[in-house]
Amino acid sequence: MKTRAPKKNKSDILKAYLQSETDLTPKINEEIFKRFFSIIEKNISDHISIELRNFGVFKIKFMNSRFGSDPRNKKKIYIPSKWKLKFKPSENLYKKLNEKI
Repeated sequence: MKTRAPKKNKSDILKAYLQSETDLTPKINEEIFKRFFSIIEKNISDHISIELRNFGVFKIKFMNSRFGSDPRNKKKIYIPSKWKLKFKPSENLYKKLNEKI
């Protein structure tokens, strides 16, 4: 039986972070949070891989252009080259993900 995982977006994560006990004001915490994500976005858009210890690695890979086939009508189609983003979780995160099974 398949079950869907609940979803959270960036604002939900920010709200949970702001509710935790911190010595800084909510405005400063929100700015730190936004800057953290903007730095990650900037590095990814500059095609730089990011490693966050005990969390995982965001890897950037270039995919060459190629020909594929449309599964509906089996016609050949051209697939242009593109950058691909992959995430590999750390061992700690992977263990936490699967410990409740």
